[in-house]
Amino acid sequence: MSNDPFGKWSEIHTKMAANHDELLWPSETLVRLFKGSYVPGLRKEYAGKKVLDVGCGNGNNLVFMASLGLTLAGTEVSQEICELVGGRLRQIGYHADLRVGTNRHLPFEDNAFEFLVSWNVIHYENSESTMRAAIAEYHRVLQPGGRLFLSTTGPEHKILQDGKTLGGHRYEIGRSDDFRKGQVFFYFDAPNYIKMYFGEKFDEVLVGRTHDHLLTETLDWFIVSGVKG
Repeated sequence: MSNDPFGKWSEIHTKMAANHDELLWPSETLVRLFKGSYVPGLRKEYAGKKVLDVGCGNGNNLVFMASLGLTLAGTEVSQEICELVGGRLRQIGYHADLRVGTNRHLPFEDNAFEFLVSWNVIHYENSESTMRAAIAEYHRVLQPGGRLFLSTTGPEHKILQDGKTLGGHRYEIGRSDDFRKGQVFFYFDAPNYIKMYFGEKFDEVLVGRTHDHLLTETLDWFIVSGVKG
């Protein structure tokens, strides 16, 4: 059993690129948060402001954020993935400062960004202490007044099917059809826990939820926003 939740990601991204299977559209929920009227006090003046996309995947959300005029930065767990994403962005006329990094190790200066996006990434931490360290690292790289937008797994998400409950918000993945089987992740069990953990570092913490039952599988996500005081 591997303790490294990132070991196969380069292989997965390389295969997706070769098969042209990359996710080509941004998260609809993230689009709504940036462009809608769901976040009190959000000023939709994005041009020239800096955003960090932690665990940017194949860059689908970066493309959307570039369309808003934001200056892009992102992290992924290997240089290979960063190069794939950078190449894709250049093909459509965008540039991003992409660096190898993780939730707890973001290779950027303090107070560097007005926005930080963490989309389905932070739950790769596997303990309370590393979760707190990740939240503190997100806080570090945001400017005072900077805003966090985050999505993380909810308790009815399909990934928890056949999983083993370990206690302390920790779950061992049990799905036989998922390459992460056997790995341990940190999943928030209820909104009050999110407010407790994120409230230690962020002000104005808001928690939402999206829940889709797509015929045979359920996708369940907590949505979080907060401001660096």
